[in-house]
Amino acid sequence: MRRRGNGHSPEAGFSLIEVLVALTILAVGLLGLALLQTTAIKGNAIASKSSIAVQVAQDKLEWFRNQPWAGITSSNGGTIGDNATSAAVYATLPGNPGGDSVVVGGTTFSRVWAVTPVTGNLRTVTVWACWMDEKSVWHNVMLSSDLANL
Repeated sequence: MRRRGNGHSPEAGFSLIEVLVALTILAVGLLGLALLQTTAIKGNAIASKSSIAVQVAQDKLEWFRNQPWAGITSSNGGTIGDNATSAAVYATLPGNPGGDSVVVGGTTFSRVWAVTPVTGNLRTVTVWACWMDEKSVWHNVMLSSDLANL
């Protein structure tokens, strides 16, 4: 016998279990999307600091181009950064680590450089721009250029 009333059969609509399963699938999908977004933001921040480090190193190379030939020497003694870890990690860099520092966007980029004579009128200048991230991990960018005494 058919039931009279609103014209719907007892099976019409969604059960509570079906709705909960659909919401769970939706929640997992949204969490995955949020994780992807977070990863992209972190990758963008790392790329941004690398780009700034390249610019900082390039600025130092350009500075060397405007110096007298006798003034083109390796960086002086010292350590990179503020702690003993940085000294241990970067103690092997050529040019007696020390150099100088530049602060860009709240991040300190330490620069060191090595000047290697090639011939009497040619020197290779290598500049490292080093920085520490939020997890206290050191990163660096190295640029090299040949300078001639014309």
